[in-house]
Amino acid sequence: SVRGSGSGGPDPTPILLAAKRNADQVQAILSAYGIRDVDLADRNLDAMAGDPLQRNRLAEILPMLLEAISRTADPDQALNHWERLFGSVSRASLLDYLRTWPRMLDLLCAIFGNSDALAFTLIRDPMLVYWLAEEDVLSRAPTRKGLERALRESIGHLTAKETKLDALRRFRRREMLRIGVRDLLKLATVPETTASLSDLACVLIHTAYEIIDADLRQQYGVPMHQARKGRWVETGFTVIGMGKLGGHELNYSSDVDLIYLYEVHGGETRAPKSGRGPVPPGVGISNEEYFEILARELTRVLSEPTREGHIFRVDLRLRAEGSIGQLARSLDEYQRYYAVRGQVWERLALLKAAPVAGSQAVGQAFL
Repeated sequence: SVRGSGSGGPDPTPILLAAKRNADQVQAILSAYGIRDVDLADRNLDAMAGDPLQRNRLAEILPMLLEAISRTADPDQALNHWERLFGSVSRASLLDYLRTWPRMLDLLCAIFGNSDALAFTLIRDPMLVYWLAEEDVLSRAPTRKGLERALRESIGHLTAKETKLDALRRFRRREMLRIGVRDLLKLATVPETTASLSDLACVLIHTAYEIIDADLRQQYGVPMHQARKGRWVETGFTVIGMGKLGGHELNYSSDVDLIYLYEVHGGETRAPKSGRGPVPPGVGISNEEYFEILARELTRVLSEPTREGHIFRVDLRLRAEGSIGQLARSLDEYQRYYAVRGQVWERLALLKAAPVAGSQAVGQAFL
């Protein structure tokens, strides 16, 4: 039996099982576990209980549950979230699982009583409860390569652009949960947490760029320019992270400061050499126009909320000309801008600049 496994709080099972309940007794029991709004907590527990069999099963884990939430920042909040979770899943299955895995019961109490954001992630997608219990999910810090591999597996079988982008949003939610829980349980240091958040952002931005770029190439062709001896080569594009993202020190609520730039001013979109045929007449556009469309669309899909949430808020005010003018410019244009018009603070801001998506070669050329 779970009962009696806590640190000596009063037996709470009469709240659920007593034939006749005494209001003063309920008040005394719940108050002993740090509950402030006793009436609401009582309603929470009653809503969680369900039929008589499930009520008995809930009573079995109730001492451990109340003991665990009493150690959190907000026991009342924790019970509210428990009721929400019970309302979004099979009550019988969840109770059976929690009776079998008391460590997960303790973990969920810690999440529900300390973080609304993490709690609502689980309530929205209850299957993540079982994912958190998988081996290595919490015991090891996510790595950039691991995130890239997992994201490829998540979207590899998908074909439609919007379906892929929604998969990105779900992936972000899941990995933010992992990072947040590791932080909450002190399994990660602050530098490890900010590095994980930054790695996740880089992976998501790069994958979103690849999805948008592939879609635009089908419409307009491949952006190309003339290199030496008149040979046409593909034009590279990069996303530069600035501020906290560029410094690899992102936090949970950070937006991402981005600069978009491409390799060479001039050039146009052309049919690739892969044999897919020529670009239809009137479809090919200048590189300047192509990369402006790419930058605008990438910004939209990163920041626009959908039913799956959003990926990141994007701030483009550190680009040349600040909040006006083009979103994407060439390397030559940026070189001239910083030499002639850029302010001292704009050059100082580049101390944290780092390529986060697209061509690493173009990013390094910018730096």
